[in-house]
Amino acid sequence: MSRPRPRDRRQAFPGRQQRPHAAALEVEAIVLDYIPEGYPRDPHREHRSRPVVQGLGVRRLHFVDGIPLQEVEPLDRVTLAREVTYSVPIVARLPGGVERKVKSITVSVTCLPGPAREGGVREVYCYPLSFVDEAALESLKSLLSEDEKMKYVLVDSPSALSELARGYGLSEKIVSAPRDPISYSDLTDLARSSLPEAVRKLVSEREEVFVEFFNIAEPINIRIHALETLKGVGKKMAKHLLVERERRRFSSFDEVKKVLKVDPVEVLADKILEELECRQEVKYYLFAEPCDPSKPYLGYMDRMWKAYAARSRARSPAGGKPGS
Repeated sequence: MSRPRPRDRRQAFPGRQQRPHAAALEVEAIVLDYIPEGYPRDPHREHRSRPVVQGLGVRRLHFVDGIPLQEVEPLDRVTLAREVTYSVPIVARLPGGVERKVKSITVSVTCLPGPAREGGVREVYCYPLSFVDEAALESLKSLLSEDEKMKYVLVDSPSALSELARGYGLSEKIVSAPRDPISYSDLTDLARSSLPEAVRKLVSEREEVFVEFFNIAEPINIRIHALETLKGVGKKMAKHLLVERERRRFSSFDEVKKVLKVDPVEVLADKILEELECRQEVKYYLFAEPCDPSKPYLGYMDRMWKAYAARSRARSPAGGKPGS
């Protein structure tokens, strides 16, 4: 029996580089809207007639959507599981012990990675998103068992995924996200209205990550520094901060506020929001990937997380890895 392969519309274009799964880029998200009856304008067809969540990714600020496995509300933090769709063959056993494929059915599962086991084999826990009969379930198990690098474990309840997420320090509320993220234009009116509060919540709750921007910000070109793209921060104030950070690294927003005389949460949130909303006046994208690929993208979210991780390792005698 051949190894299972996920169905992916991108496979129709040989040689095209496949984007990483949205749930690999964004481990967690903040809920912007929950639509229990589904969203008819959703770009993912499977989300048009069943409950769907729209959210903002915590790590790289992608907009994501997905099927919630528990009840959620706007501004909840959720863990994103990877939704994968398989074409599963149903095999009939004929007289004489001959097996023959009689049909194939589509099965969607949502998965979270578990701990690595002996020999480097990683367990992956998966939950079927819709009912499948015993024959389909056994066929799926048989196919998944052929993967030598991963050990797939099919669970019969979303609570198993919640328990796994809790063990990683993540939210117990699971949302099954498809491969492709959505865009700002795909958001509902409620999601758009929730976005400013969600961004401020993210910046406030992840102070230890976002404060790193003030430690690592660099000149964009010979005319402007990244700090100067923040509202209320001019050349004189930016230069003052650069002098102060030579003396010590900033570890809190309070320390930054004493130097800049502006609220770091507000100026960071305003900058992120104008980038997420794809405003025409944005010349340089520091945090979110630009809607217009011709505009410069400086990728500060990845750089801030790396700076935070390095600082956390330096503080931890055991070299502990920070959570998402």
